[in-house]
Amino acid sequence: MKRVIILIILILNLALSCKSSLSKAELLAENKTLKERINKLEAYDNSNIEAALELKNMNVVYRGMNNPIIISMSNAKEIIAIGKGLTKINNSNNLYNMNAGTGNEVDILIKGIMPNNDTIIDKKTLKIKDIKAPIGTINGIGCGSKCEVLLTKDELKNGIINVTFENFIFDLKVNVTSFKVNLPNKKSVLVEGIRMNKNIINEIEQSMVNDKVVIFDIRVHLSGNTRYKLKKAAPILIRIIE
Repeated sequence: MKRVIILIILILNLALSCKSSLSKAELLAENKTLKERINKLEAYDNSNIEAALELKNMNVVYRGMNNPIIISMSNAKEIIAIGKGLTKINNSNNLYNMNAGTGNEVDILIKGIMPNNDTIIDKKTLKIKDIKAPIGTINGIGCGSKCEVLLTKDELKNGIINVTFENFIFDLKVNVTSFKVNLPNKKSVLVEGIRMNKNIINEIEQSMVNDKVVIFDIRVHLSGNTRYKLKKAAPILIRIIE
C-alpha cells in the first residue's frame, strides 16, 4: 500500500512540474517537501503500527510474582511503557517485570518514538490471575487426593516436605514453614520447618504396615513475598509399606 501511495505522489509531482510555471527555487522547495513525505511513508505506516507484548503465558499475568514481559513496537527508536506494577529491568531489549496487584485486569500504555520523532500510542490490557493451589510433596512426590504415596518408615521419618504447582509454566521458589501430621489413632501434630521432629519420628516407629498417614495444612509462602497468600496446599496421603 505504501509503495502505491509513493508512486502516485511521484507521478502527480512529475505531471505538475511539467505544466508548472514555478520558479526554480519554488520547484526545489516543492521537491524537498515531497522527499520528506516519501521518507515519512517509508519509515512507517501509522495504520499498521501496533505494540507487541511477549509473555510466557499469552495475555495473562499472575498476582504475587514478577511476570517477565518484553515490549516492542515496529520501527520505534525508543519505547516508553507505563502500567501499575510495571518496572523496566533491561534497557537494551525492553525487558520489564509486571507485579500485578488487585483487580482482574491491568492496562499498559505504550508510547513509541519513531525515527522522525513522531509518537505512536497503543494500549494493551492483561488479565490478572491468582497462582493456582500448590500440591504437597514428600521427597518430591505428591499428587494431592488423587493417589497415595507409598513409603517405608525410614523414608517417612527422613522425608522433606515441599510443594509443587501442577502444569504451571513458572518455576516458583517457595518456603515451607510448617505442616501437620496425622497418624492412626493419634492427635494431629504441628511440625515446624520441612522435616519431621523427634516426637513424630518416635510415633512413626510405632506405626504398622498399611497404616495411613496424612500430612496437611502445609504452610508455604513465595520466596521474597510474605504478603501474598497462596491458596491452601493439597495434602499428602501416605501409606506405610514396611
